[in-house]
Amino acid sequence: MSIQILSTLSNNLLLREPDQENILSVQPLVTIVIPTYNRSLLIQDTIASVVAQTYSNWELIIVDDGSTDSTVDMVRSIKDKRVRIIEFPHCGNIAMLRNIGVKSGSGQWIAFLDSDDTWVPQKLELQLAALQKDAKQWCYGGFELMNETGTAIPSKSGTYHPFSGWILPKVITYEASVATCSVMLLRSLFDEIGGFNSDAGLFCREDYEFVLRLAMHAEALALTSVLVRVRDHPGRTTNTFTNGPERTANVYGFFYRSCNDNSIKKLVHRQYAHHLAEAAEKNLYKKNYLRAIKYFAKAIANGDKPRHLLSSFKHGFIKHNPL
Repeated sequence: MSIQILSTLSNNLLLREPDQENILSVQPLVTIVIPTYNRSLLIQDTIASVVAQTYSNWELIIVDDGSTDSTVDMVRSIKDKRVRIIEFPHCGNIAMLRNIGVKSGSGQWIAFLDSDDTWVPQKLELQLAALQKDAKQWCYGGFELMNETGTAIPSKSGTYHPFSGWILPKVITYEASVATCSVMLLRSLFDEIGGFNSDAGLFCREDYEFVLRLAMHAEALALTSVLVRVRDHPGRTTNTFTNGPERTANVYGFFYRSCNDNSIKKLVHRQYAHHLAEAAEKNLYKKNYLRAIKYFAKAIANGDKPRHLLSSFKHGFIKHNPL
């Protein structure tokens, strides 16, 4: 769906009061959770993509993290009783906000969306039909990147591959890319795995840690269709930090402690060591030599492959000292 169409839908949200007595007379089937902070300029398109869903039996819970712009006023002006907002003091903890949103809802199924992204109109309908047909507990699908104006741009994570079944090893090695905003799961499964981990050490990687536990507990159902359009822009949360490999290594550390399968733990440990070396390379590139030494030492201690260690050292050194 083009950004122009979404913008038109956004404006219509503020003007109409839909006839929803039949929709609201039953318990909502799908609880949709959107955490947000100062996204008044983008969240209108996000909400419009939810209202445009071909499946209409949903409730949208927006958890505002103490926004200081007009986000709250904009959401409150929407004339749709299925949309509600929870105001929360600013904490910057996306996992906590998502958990609050889930607990505030009543749907049997749960779906997540970020306040700068959008869904394709058939997203909920396609997933519910597939989940009910195959009797699975969770589902995910494809995604594409767009820029600030809604124009499609090349993906940064390679080609999407729809892996179904017990996909945990592929999630660990990044062969399977599971976008949180494409996930739909049973509330009972969300409760079983304990929701999102709000530990500060997982900031901006809490979604990956969540998917790892999800894949450990239940078989996945993957759809081939693109379900989500992810907006890549300067204010995107993942674009605001530079220590990605360190954060990803933290995820493997957390997950290692929660896993009891020895073969999986070995795989996680290899990935942990690999990302420690990547963190060392990045710090060497930035001339943070003490942190680089620290992470190289940890990578060696945890058994990263010598070839990868050497490659990380060369890349980190050459990037900052070109010949």
